[in-house]
Amino acid sequence: MPAEPSGAAQLSDGVVTLLPPPAAAEAGARDPVRSFGIRAGRCVGRVGLRFAATGLAHGDVDVTYELRPEARGRGFATRAVLLACAHARCAGARRAVIQTPAGHPAAAAVARRAGFLRRGQISHRDGTVLDWYVRELDRA
Repeated sequence: MPAEPSGAAQLSDGVVTLLPPPAAAEAGARDPVRSFGIRAGRCVGRVGLRFAATGLAHGDVDVTYELRPEARGRGFATRAVLLACAHARCAGARRAVIQTPAGHPAAAAVARRAGFLRRGQISHRDGTVLDWYVRELDRA
């Protein structure tokens, strides 16, 4: 797992704040995932960063997110993804990847609003098809 970034990106944009997990929980984790709570007045969901996963190249980070139904449609997911990408960049990631269920318009909209470009689809052995979105992290 990449080291915790020194001079880490700010985890708030004034509307959304990412709340890191308790240090003890992360220190004992073997899975290279960093999960953050998404706070917009109250906890409205979570965003995760996976720095090592099947199908990712060295320097890639997989970004996942979910919001409570009552918080959807207000831009919180896009803001959280942007904050998470800034954090991942400070941790050494060069490219972010979002995989969404194929044809899922709300998930695709978050990826596009956060500056990700659709790069195609991938199929899993179980028949699941995912749209693959990518964003270079060398830009702010």
